[in-house]
Amino acid sequence: MTSANISLRHFRVFLAVVDAGSLATASKLLHITLSAVSKSLKELEQALGSPLLVRGRKGIQLTRAGEAFNKHAQQTLTSFRFALEEVQTAPQAPELLKVGALPTAAGFMLAPVVAQMRERFPHVQIQVASGVYDYLVGKLRTRELDLIVGRLIGRDMLGVQFEALYEEDLLLVVRSGHPLTRLKRIQLSDLAPYTLLVSPQGTLVRISVDNFLMTHGYSGDFTVQESLSETFSRVYVHDYDGVWFVQRGVVDLDLRLGVVEQLPFTSALLRAPIGLTSPTDRPLSEAAQAFKGLLRQWCERLGTDKPAPRI
Repeated sequence: MTSANISLRHFRVFLAVVDAGSLATASKLLHITLSAVSKSLKELEQALGSPLLVRGRKGIQLTRAGEAFNKHAQQTLTSFRFALEEVQTAPQAPELLKVGALPTAAGFMLAPVVAQMRERFPHVQIQVASGVYDYLVGKLRTRELDLIVGRLIGRDMLGVQFEALYEEDLLLVVRSGHPLTRLKRIQLSDLAPYTLLVSPQGTLVRISVDNFLMTHGYSGDFTVQESLSETFSRVYVHDYDGVWFVQRGVVDLDLRLGVVEQLPFTSALLRAPIGLTSPTDRPLSEAAQAFKGLLRQWCERLGTDKPAPRI
């Protein structure tokens, strides 16, 4: 046996024997057998290569080596006890949750759920990253993100899975006070004098818009401005009376602030699933599971919203 094999058990037994004055009393205090006490002392002396105790009729006496070891053993055990106390009383280290958010979900659904997470799980630190779907799903696959919130846009589902949580509407919005908002009854033909702001050809949002217009007999009858820039679209809507086909989540804050108004059009063709994209190659952390549960609860409450009139 070498010094590397000395454990806290040897320290505790040695110090108990010194304090009790005998092996027998120490065994009772430690609730172990006398032979176990004797064995531990023998192992300790063999590891140190020097006798520590002399047993006599009046009990035990420390050798010179025993006295030196006793002083340092007391310090070692005290330091160990302090270390345990500091760990137990130290504040819990924050757990990091990294969430990717598509623009449509970043404010509308993500902000309130993050606020709930911070209130219920203050030890969880949440990082939010935004970007296009392909960028975010790449981060998810390389473990730089834990979850992605938003529409399912990509077709490559290797290593990921999508859980739909609710259906989001595509809205037609105009600036507050736009001439169209003064009409008592509005039809699609009333949009003809104005530029429609839509996503570029090939995007899922644009496909939904084109299908909606064709279903109602309009194809190529409108002036169209393509845009993937929310900033550009907001300015164009505000300054040039544009009519914007946009996901509700993108303009939710604008609607609440009264910056834009929703035109009364809705259709099953103007809906798309919003949900959670998660990895399949690893289990979700406890923080991610808690976040997922709060997200589901928030989405369930959306059913109380009053739908806009159908055309």
